[in-house]
Amino acid sequence: MKRDALKSASTAIGQQPITLDVLKEKYLKDGETSEQDIYRRVARALASVEPEADRALWEQRFFDNLQAGAIGAGRIMSAAGTAIQATLINCFVQPVGDCIQGLDDGGYPGIYEALREAAETMRRGGGVGYDFSRIRPRGAEVKTMASLASGPCSYINVFDQSCATVESA
Repeated sequence: MKRDALKSASTAIGQQPITLDVLKEKYLKDGETSEQDIYRRVARALASVEPEADRALWEQRFFDNLQAGAIGAGRIMSAAGTAIQATLINCFVQPVGDCIQGLDDGGYPGIYEALREAAETMRRGGGVGYDFSRIRPRGAEVKTMASLASGPCSYINVFDQSCATVESA
C-alpha cells in the first residue's frame, strides 16, 4: 500500500495516540519534532559516506525517497545520524566454524570467536542467528586431541546462555 493511501486512511480514522508515542520513544532524537526531522537526519547520515562534492545531491535524493515512502529498517531510522553506537542492520546470521578459537580451515570464526562477535552485535542492538552446521557431530573424532567431539548442541547451550546474559544487560 502506498504511503498516500495510508495517509488518507489515517486522516479518515484519525491518528492513534500510540503512533506519536512510538515516534517519540523509538525514533525522535533531541531537537527532532517530526518525521521530516528524522528523514533529514537519516538522509544526511546515509549521504555522509559519499564523496564530499556529491553529499548534498545524495542527501536530497535520500530525503526525497524517504518523503516518497521508502522507509529504512527500524535500526536505521532510529540510530543513523546519532551518536548511538548501534548497528544499523536488524539481523545477522553468524557462521560458526569447527574450531575453538581463531579461524577454522574454511576461514570461519571459531566457536568462541563467533560467540564474542555475536555478543558484540547483540550489545549494539542487532539480532543474531547462528549457523552451527560446520561443527562436527557428537562422537566424531578430534584427531589433534585424540578425543571425541561434543557436537553442536553443547555449544548451542553456551550461545543461548551468553545471549540471555547480554540481552538482560
